[in-house]
Amino acid sequence: MIIRVMRLIKLTSAFIIFLLFAAVFSGCKFDYNDSMVAEKLEEEVPNTVLKNFTQVMVKDGFPTFYIKAEESKNFGKKKETLFSDVHFQEFDKEGVVITEGSAENAKMFNETESVEIWGSLNFYSKREEASLEGEYLFWDNEKSTLSGKKEEVISITETDGSKISGKGFFADSMTKSISFDGGVSGSWTKE
Repeated sequence: MIIRVMRLIKLTSAFIIFLLFAAVFSGCKFDYNDSMVAEKLEEEVPNTVLKNFTQVMVKDGFPTFYIKAEESKNFGKKKETLFSDVHFQEFDKEGVVITEGSAENAKMFNETESVEIWGSLNFYSKREEASLEGEYLFWDNEKSTLSGKKEEVISITETDGSKISGKGFFADSMTKSISFDGGVSGSWTKE
């Protein structure tokens, strides 16, 4: 009889514990949206923020590229780096500046090293003796091409006074060719 009572107490306590757990967990709900929010935040919040960012790339003892930005934000998960108030210089093999420019913003795609640039673009190439102005450009590093948006105007001015503007700008550095889709105006004195 005592054994039966002990078994009944054990079964009853096990049942009460089960009921307590059931009561506690029935009020709980696993919210998977919280983990989704955390993932989204991970994409939107930078891993690193640097103020007054400066970087110099060097090859064979000479600088090849210099970039200065008011702010640099690295997004590891998206593999992108955003720059604001950007100034840059490109150097030739002897360390002489051959291209320099500025823009309000730039986004570097870290895996391809392609760059999207926007806001008050202004570049000058000593090699080409020309400046380029506009609001948006995309450098495709894999194809070595520079392109603007179809609706955005890009202006090119050479030191000899030639100036041409148009929409849908496209330049191929391999073939050294430039084209516009439309809205072209200006005068070009070189052949």
